[in-house]
Amino acid sequence: MKTTDRRSGWFLPLVFGLSACGTTYREVRFSEPVQAVADGLHLEVARAFLNDEVLEDGVGEDTALIVELTASNAGPQPWIAKVSAFWCLLQVDTALPDQTLLLPPSVDGEGSFTGPPPEPPELKPIEVPAGQTRSFWVLFRGYRFAGSEIQRRVTLDVPGIDGRPIVLTLADPARGFLRWKVAPTGSAYLVGLQNDTFYGSYLQANTTSMRFSRIATAGPLLWDVGFSTTVLVETQGRLRSPTSSFSNLGLDAYLSAPIWRWGAVLDPRRIGLYAGAEVQVLTAVMPPAQPGVKQTPIVYGAFDPEVGLELDVGALRTAATPFPLDNAGRNPIPRWQIRYGYTHSWIGHGTSDGLVSSFRLVW
Repeated sequence: MKTTDRRSGWFLPLVFGLSACGTTYREVRFSEPVQAVADGLHLEVARAFLNDEVLEDGVGEDTALIVELTASNAGPQPWIAKVSAFWCLLQVDTALPDQTLLLPPSVDGEGSFTGPPPEPPELKPIEVPAGQTRSFWVLFRGYRFAGSEIQRRVTLDVPGIDGRPIVLTLADPARGFLRWKVAPTGSAYLVGLQNDTFYGSYLQANTTSMRFSRIATAGPLLWDVGFSTTVLVETQGRLRSPTSSFSNLGLDAYLSAPIWRWGAVLDPRRIGLYAGAEVQVLTAVMPPAQPGVKQTPIVYGAFDPEVGLELDVGALRTAATPFPLDNAGRNPIPRWQIRYGYTHSWIGHGTSDGLVSSFRLVW
């Protein structure tokens, strides 16, 4: 069995203390009850948590698995839970015990886990007197290893009242229903391209934009905010520019609502309506100035409300990990989007109608 070097025991709490700041955790729900009984001691895993870095990027040096347990002692003597002796094992194949990995305990606490873990981290015994029930949690540290994307059997070995281990099976890919359900990622970054075509007596122009946005879910809705850089080329109109072109910097915000959904749960398709607006500053692109001639910048403001149709494709899934995770949610972040809409923009001292199309990818 592979384990971390005992000489690194002093190093793990230090790493944890440095990396815990700003870490957020997401609850995972077991598809089946996880419990065991031995010598009058009843153990049940109430909840578990993984840090978001694991769910989004996979197993790394900052991996944290938190297991929350409830212990009921019906025996005649107290049970002293020596948390430092708890083993969280990852088994890829029971016929290959030398490939089993150990996640060492790093910190524990009494009661329910409310986060973040206390600092400095410490492991202290938990006592459960005879005839009483106690709840406590344990944080196990992870690390990157070869084959970390392969799902494994996850067990928790806990010393019983007589010292013999009590085995709690937290996950087992061989048992199709013993899995962990986790809420899908609630936000992500998008990068995309957008083209606008303006037509009308005040302005006829084409634009190309590079857009960077943060997208998030709000119940059945999706919203995003971001900024854009744009090049506008005027073919006819009243905006002044010696080169008939402008460079733009804008801020935007949008809200979309799905109206029709089809496809597989892990690879859905959604068509919906979206609406939003963008505020821009347009600066005329000037030719090189003549020696001794001072150029005055030509600047316009623009406000661009927008409505249209949106196609969302795919779903942002959790990363491949040794834990058998299933996304549990009906409104995941899409992998990519296509939008086609209409805008009636206020630019400078006039207005212009326009058509908008965009393509965006999760970044």
